Amino acid sequence: MAAICVMKDIKPEKINDPGGTGQKILDYWGPSKKMLSDMSFLNSLREFDKDNIAVHIMAKIRKEFIPNPEFDPVKVRNSSSAAEGLCKWCRAMEIYDRVAKVVAPKKLKLKEAQSTLAATLAILESKRAELKEVSVCSSGS
Repeated sequence: MAAICVMKDIKPEKINDPGGTGQKILDYWGPSKKMLSDMSFLNSLREFDKDNIAVHIMAKIRKEFIPNPEFDPVKVRNSSSAAEGLCKWCRAMEIYDRVAKVVAPKKLKLKEAQSTLAATLAILESKRAELKEVSVCSSGS
């Protein structure tokens, strides 16, 4: 659930370390419970803005969760099938983000090329119309 909180940019709570060190630790359990109790939680995952994930969020996911051997859907399934689905969703968002950063510049170049092609075809059609007009005039004389 911590990974989902990170993806949704939900901040952890600072609580006393249960190990008795007197230190404060960051804990996602409270925010996770609140997030799960929201009736629109699943819908928020479906409508997640995957094209605009902040860089700091993906950096944290890639640093703290993706390399963690426990953050594996097969292992997570042993705890909960729902948690397995959330783990898969988080991993899918990470892959999508990585791929989107490669594809986005290519999409932009394609759009530019299509725009140039459309302009060139418009000029071609104009020239063809001129040629047709000249051909009709010269054949009529």
